[in-house]
Amino acid sequence: MRRLLLWLTVLALLLGGLWLGGESLLARELRRYAAQEPAIQVGALHEMRRPGRIGVSAAGVELMLPAGRLALPETELWLSPLHPTTLRLDLPASAAFDTGRGPRMLGLTDTHASLRLRPLAGAEVGAFDTRSGPLTLDGAPLAKGFDARADLAEPGIYDVTLTLRELAPEALAVLLPLPGKLNLAARGRLWLDRTPSPLTLTPETMPLPVGLRLDGAELTLGRLSARIRGEIRADAQGRAEGVLAVYTPDARPFLDAAAEAGLIPRKIVVLAGTMLRNISELPMPEAGMDFPASAAGELRLPLRMAEGKISLGPLPLGPAPTFPRR
Repeated sequence: MRRLLLWLTVLALLLGGLWLGGESLLARELRRYAAQEPAIQVGALHEMRRPGRIGVSAAGVELMLPAGRLALPETELWLSPLHPTTLRLDLPASAAFDTGRGPRMLGLTDTHASLRLRPLAGAEVGAFDTRSGPLTLDGAPLAKGFDARADLAEPGIYDVTLTLRELAPEALAVLLPLPGKLNLAARGRLWLDRTPSPLTLTPETMPLPVGLRLDGAELTLGRLSARIRGEIRADAQGRAEGVLAVYTPDARPFLDAAAEAGLIPRKIVVLAGTMLRNISELPMPEAGMDFPASAAGELRLPLRMAEGKISLGPLPLGPAPTFPRR
């Protein structure tokens, strides 16, 4: 018994040393990274010293994102000794977001993210998961919540799922007027130009999307609904090329909404409105995937992107979307 107690004591000391040393190492590396990265500012960083978790607590975190500045009063980054390859991030109940027009207050509910690394593959990201409960903007309801997940299928290729629940029209009013609350449930595959890892954290090395396949996406905007299927890739100039099929019983209202948002010319809506049935009956362009026939009451509308342009059947709509580029 005495020998058993001695070994248990030694084991406890070793685990305690690994716990304390691991937190100190993580805190030191994060301080070093924040000092070298101008897009990240951290006011204070402390070891958590909490049983069952190895991690750090950060206060006064500011992140410069493409859409603006995100300020977090506090956040926690940690891992469990039972799952040492999975990093977890807990966000606070509120944050400030500034797009240049003044800060807006975001209310967050149970917002978490996790990142599973593959130690034997250069610490590549094997899976990513993020989710949140109800969100508010300046105290007003913003969304019922969201969850997203990506699982590594092959190097640089991830199978993804995304659910967004009741996003308020006000959320995107500056960029894109919406005719009602947005709900989205999608699954598909995402291609990146490189696999994310700790070595790809700088703006020069950050992985960028180069392709997207939608195996199934269900979208509602207020009373409007649509299903989307297809695949697009980035061409040599970064413009999207490929084919998407939009299945919807609300084709004309969607075109009206797109024109209202300035995405397509109003004259296209007038012209397309009289041709929607004919466009729906056209064969789908060759795209390397199946496009089922439309259901009763639906139209199947082909969106083709090629040579930097997007068209609805034979009707040109304008320039094709661009993928992010360095």
